[in-house]
Amino acid sequence: MPKHAIFGHYPRSAVTPFVILFIERDGSTYLTSLLESRSDIRIVYERFAVMRQKGQGGREQLEWAERFLTPAPFGRAAAIGFKTKLVDVLDPSGFAEVLRRRRGRILHMRRRNHVKAVVSRINARRLYEASGRWNLYRDEDRLPPVEIDPLEFAGFLSEREESERLLQEYVRQLALPTLEIVYEDLLQSRQAALAKVNDFLGLAPADAEGKTLKHTSDDLRQVILNFDELRQRYAGTRYASMFDENSPASR
Repeated sequence: MPKHAIFGHYPRSAVTPFVILFIERDGSTYLTSLLESRSDIRIVYERFAVMRQKGQGGREQLEWAERFLTPAPFGRAAAIGFKTKLVDVLDPSGFAEVLRRRRGRILHMRRRNHVKAVVSRINARRLYEASGRWNLYRDEDRLPPVEIDPLEFAGFLSEREESERLLQEYVRQLALPTLEIVYEDLLQSRQAALAKVNDFLGLAPADAEGKTLKHTSDDLRQVILNFDELRQRYAGTRYASMFDENSPASR
């Protein structure tokens, strides 16, 4: 049930702390930008990753998370949260305790098509090298098709499978209220997916527009120069159909 503000502010007891857990290229930036557009949500991006880059450790991460996920006595946000990859959490068990203390809710993002997730990872790295950004915000930054090294692709695919297994196990062990958000569903029906998120966080219904553009085409033949060669390597495996799968989403 949506929460009601008192004179435009929410009491601490009415605020929902949450965390978006994901691997990479799962649409977490898109979802975060959608939530960020709401005035009743306070959300930040990958603070844990930034702290790692600055040489800070697990203790600093936990102290920041504890402070951030502790609402003020009265504030303008009905929900407060941030997103992080599990690999950037330097003290996973300590972080789990923080989330349990704060009674956090988990938005668990995943992607059904692992082949496209790996291609998106490769494209994101190319985009970063060309523009300094991991996500596409301007059409003029869109990159041309690329030839993909089959060995690099295989390595990334294996990493993807293991990362997903570890994240699923971590979320299961948290034993906290969890909403799974599938990237493909978010693209295909943004309003329906957001309705579930709003209900899960106890927010009033509202649609939103994200800031990021879809960089990798759903038709991988338009993205991979050596598409047939790469696809042939996975003939007869469960990945074969993922090469040919086209989403009806236009984003």
